[in-house]
Amino acid sequence: MLDIVLLMLLFLLEITAFLILHYFILRGFLKRSLLYCSIAAAFLAVGAVTVLSYYTLSGMFSSIETYAVAAAGSGLAVLFAGGLYTFLGPATADRSLACQMLVYLYEKPGGCIGREELLGSFDPGDFVEKRIEECRMEGILVDEGGSVVLTDKGRRVAKPYVYLIRLLRLREKAGYVQYFRPGGGGNIG
Repeated sequence: MLDIVLLMLLFLLEITAFLILHYFILRGFLKRSLLYCSIAAAFLAVGAVTVLSYYTLSGMFSSIETYAVAAAGSGLAVLFAGGLYTFLGPATADRSLACQMLVYLYEKPGGCIGREELLGSFDPGDFVEKRIEECRMEGILVDEGGSVVLTDKGRRVAKPYVYLIRLLRLREKAGYVQYFRPGGGGNIG
């Protein structure tokens, strides 16, 4: 029973360390990738708590092997939870046009705004321009001479998504087609 309590303690310590490190890493590297900052915080938190717990908590476990399993299990759980948090939390808040629109409406008195004002406040061109610039900075595409071209790295990044979309027979969300497909329609195929 004590081993289970200690396992939960390891997990809570790692999650707490992740959130604290995540906060400070994001503040220190504002111009860096959210994903890289989150990954760095998760690995630093798991590594630091594992090392510290080896010296402070490992003797409390029923055996060193039990500690090793607990440390590995809690570490993997925190890495998974950190990734899930990143994609459902900050990444969605930063990347999702729908999320930005909801926050915009929330900040209006009574959560109400005229339809025309709302449409005028969200320029999809700026939304796409921001993503193009980010992809250019990561070496995923090149934006020169009026053309946007995938690099080899960009093709490697896109390929799993293309396969996943084909495998699951997914289609674009209604309305997204107008932003990426002149003339509309169709799915990736």
